Amino acid sequence: MTIKYHYQKKICCGLFVLLLCLTGIQYSVSQEIGQLTTQIAPYKEYTIDCDNTQGMIRSYGNINCGPLPNWDEIKQVDLTPQYQQIGITHIRTHDFFGPTDISWIFPNWSADPTDPESYNFSISDEYISGIINAGSHVFYRLGESASAEETLRSPPENFTKWSEVCKHIVMHYNEGWDNGFYYHITHWEIWNEPDLSGFWNGTAPLYYELYHSVADLLKNHNQSLKIGGPCTSSLSNENFTTQFLTYVKEHNVPLDFYSWHRYADSPHQLYTEARFVRELLDSFGFTKTENINTEWNINLLYPQRDNDNEKNAAFTAGSLSVFQDAKMDYAFRYRGTQDDNALMKLIGFDIALFTVDGLFKTPTLSYLAYQSILKDTPLQVQLPLMDASDGITLLAGVSEDKSNVSILFSNYEATSTDIVIDIQNLTDESYSLVTYLIDDNTHFEIKEENEHYSGLPITIHLEKNTVQFLRITTSAILPSEGPEVAEIPFILRLPFLDPIFQLIGILIMLLIFG
Repeated sequence: MTIKYHYQKKICCGLFVLLLCLTGIQYSVSQEIGQLTTQIAPYKEYTIDCDNTQGMIRSYGNINCGPLPNWDEIKQVDLTPQYQQIGITHIRTHDFFGPTDISWIFPNWSADPTDPESYNFSISDEYISGIINAGSHVFYRLGESASAEETLRSPPENFTKWSEVCKHIVMHYNEGWDNGFYYHITHWEIWNEPDLSGFWNGTAPLYYELYHSVADLLKNHNQSLKIGGPCTSSLSNENFTTQFLTYVKEHNVPLDFYSWHRYADSPHQLYTEARFVRELLDSFGFTKTENINTEWNINLLYPQRDNDNEKNAAFTAGSLSVFQDAKMDYAFRYRGTQDDNALMKLIGFDIALFTVDGLFKTPTLSYLAYQSILKDTPLQVQLPLMDASDGITLLAGVSEDKSNVSILFSNYEATSTDIVIDIQNLTDESYSLVTYLIDDNTHFEIKEENEHYSGLPITIHLEKNTVQFLRITTSAILPSEGPEVAEIPFILRLPFLDPIFQLIGILIMLLIFG
């Protein structure tokens, strides 16, 4: 979804005029989009029974781009250490803006797709190897990054030839073809957001035909590959939900995973849409087809500070928690890396987890807390269904020897509340209770540490748009506190500018994506 520098030339004059017009407008109220209005009870109660577990906590360390910098971003750093620190396990190859794109690997469309001389893998190899060297798995998007070039948005001239190119990319990375590798990449996604004219200016039936051609060829070549799509930007477009599934079923086309995107107002929206996809697939008989979100984040039209502050930290922690009950196989955050682009920051389109120089942003700390649960307390404690309908979520894990318990609490846009926790069946009668806080002023830092006793309830106060991480331990195993966090620039903290920047963002989205 990222927009590159070449778009700015196209729209800069229009934006300048728009800004001149808008600066004379006065706003008395700064509205926020999609706030939850649900009022919750004065306090909530939960029981954490260490004997009542339901398997392992799922890792959702899935992300778009990185760890290597974007191709044309010379200031950006290699994020391999940061990715390893927050537990990134799978990386989708979308919006590298060149590397891994079909047009870079096979630059001359008139060339022979079976001839190694027709391919240029050199730069793409660096990026794919960077993912592997970081200890992550590759989730390969076959197609193009966001681009202003109309030819890259158009359906390929020859579907059979384009499919053959895709097959040889698979051969290069999995079978050593053309001085290649044996990376055993399993997931191959066909195109990106064909429901948007900014990525696909053909019809929906044409996409079905392209998907059919590629999926059949790749599965016939290697049955172990997992092929999927349509990576739709919206589940409201029936062309890429029910109609796509109808075509796939009627033509017996392979569909190992169904992919979709959502930039949401709340974790509850992500939860309900993930469950909708699972139910939809099952209704068509695709009970073994994986449910994969390949782009998610907070609403793109929120102001930039809400991408980078405690609000998105709460959104992130809440989302990672509800994913456990959402019947979703993978969820790829968009994105890890980001261009050093002032316009994108002003209009709220910088949604990376890290700055261009590798600093954490506040929402990234939620991944750090989540990774602490997975590492030390991976057994998921049974709790009521967590759907974030009231803005409050929690995720609890326990170690196998029951000497450590972790609880991740999030309050996204809900009224501040007290929470009472009853810990049962811990190994010892007494334990250390350590509370970490994530908000705009406290960056996964220890807020409180004291001794506690079994049978006595724990009470915490959970403020709006904050995250609390509790470590209950009889063995003194504690996560490290968070690293330095990037400061939000002053101009982005001014609410009265929000309507101006939001209007510019809407204009850009309409111009570029349709």
